[in-house]
Amino acid sequence: MLRIIVISLFVANLLLFAFQGSKPAVETEVVNNRAVVEDPDIPTIHLFSEMMQDQDLLSGSRQCFSLGPFHSSIDRDDIRTRLLEVSADISERQTQALVEKGYWVFMPPYLSLLEANQELLSLQALGLEDIGIIYSGDWKNAISLGYFLRQENALRRKNGLEDRGYPALMRVERQAEPRYWLDYELNPGSELIALDMQGRPNDFMQRALPCPEHDTFEMPVDDSPSPVDDIVQVVIPEDEA
Repeated sequence: MLRIIVISLFVANLLLFAFQGSKPAVETEVVNNRAVVEDPDIPTIHLFSEMMQDQDLLSGSRQCFSLGPFHSSIDRDDIRTRLLEVSADISERQTQALVEKGYWVFMPPYLSLLEANQELLSLQALGLEDIGIIYSGDWKNAISLGYFLRQENALRRKNGLEDRGYPALMRVERQAEPRYWLDYELNPGSELIALDMQGRPNDFMQRALPCPEHDTFEMPVDDSPSPVDDIVQVVIPEDEA
């Protein structure tokens, strides 16, 4: 009986020890976290949203932007009217852009009009329509085989003729078009205007740019003689003094 009691007490102590060992050290972890000391040599990290609250931290007191390109002067003028609400210094500039207008398929110029006519009759026998000879200019005696807005259609015409033994060529037709820009300086305390980007070209955006230097006032240089230079020195002879 005594042996049973001793064994029971021993088992109970083991269970109690195991239960205490399994409890998480919550209080110790909390104390350790509170005991962390900040190192003054480590720089403070700011969120971008916090920095945006003070624009002077990012760009200084002056902010300038370039807006464009606009494909029409009407669109440019509409936005310029809106910019007057946030800027008193707006300038305009214009550039040129080469825009692809289509694809021209043709036969290179022949040595004579007779050869061009013979080739034209051969091409018409294939069932090609809307083709003709160019009679003047840099492409004189060439044969135009069609003008296409989509590249895949032009390639289809070109490759079809090459398969039949005709050395057709394709040329990208480009045309210069004006592009308009607005450069402006944002008034202090003003916010950028919200622009509807839907329907605008892919290259349209608002870019930050360095602000131009303020005009400095320079005193004009006067090359005219000073009043002192106009004074006539009168020399009185010693015998008359």
